[in-house]
Amino acid sequence: MNIPGEIFALMAALFWSIAVVIFRSLSKSISPFLINALKNTIALICFIILLLILKIPFWNNSFTNAEYMKFIISGFLGMGVADAVFIYALSKIGANRIAILNCFEPVVIYFLTLFFLSGNWLTGIETLGFIIVIISILIISYERDESDIPPRIKQQGLILQICAILFSSISMVMIKNILNNYQTEPDVILWIAVFRLFIGFLISWTIFLFLKDSKKLLKALKGQIVITKVISSSILGTFMALTCWIMGQAYIKKLALASIIGQTSLIFIMFFSWLFLREKITKTRIIASVFALIGVFLSNYFK
Repeated sequence: MNIPGEIFALMAALFWSIAVVIFRSLSKSISPFLINALKNTIALICFIILLLILKIPFWNNSFTNAEYMKFIISGFLGMGVADAVFIYALSKIGANRIAILNCFEPVVIYFLTLFFLSGNWLTGIETLGFIIVIISILIISYERDESDIPPRIKQQGLILQICAILFSSISMVMIKNILNNYQTEPDVILWIAVFRLFIGFLISWTIFLFLKDSKKLLKALKGQIVITKVISSSILGTFMALTCWIMGQAYIKKLALASIIGQTSLIFIMFFSWLFLREKITKTRIIASVFALIGVFLSNYFK
């Protein structure tokens, strides 16, 4: 049975949304930097098993030294630094604010692509879409929610998440041309993803072990509920979501749809964070979400 790439993209958004809500819940119990290190470790183990099942070699000789270096830097920035900053920001400002901000990522990726890869300029309707996305960010930034979160903490979290988006976007743009060359070879794209995750695994543990009281922070990792959340979020968020994203990229008929479908995670996260974390869904956040989704649609669908 051939599963459309759009289904894989939607499953990736769903799995990632569930994981984000669990990460947010976990961040109240253990260090966000420990969460990042553990999720990378568990996901890496899952991917190693998958490589063995699919009989994909652990090393791929198809790339040049310059391309391997790009993968290393990409893994460092994306799976190591960006994910750590993302989970830390998540612990500060909550899941639904993070979800709205994430719609800004296509904007950042576009301008980085234009700057580094000499991409095509936006059409009028794509420009309108990106402007609408930026408006959604401004709406959520100036929401009157002092009773829910201290302004200083909110500002800090917003800045951190924008930094995470920037690091993640750079990590993807720098290997974009390589991924495009293997768009119809999911085995190769899977290997690249695992290699980047391995680098992220090394970096995330390095960051955590250099923290003060890292041994003390490890002691918080106890109890069946905490361990179950760590394992489930790691499998869903990094292993399952990334695998489905790879399959979606390989088999989706209109690749721009991947960006649009990926942003449906905003809807899932808003709902799940309200249902399980009791985060507020205010009128302002609904308006910001609508603007963000419309903006992503306009900026991607007509490509």
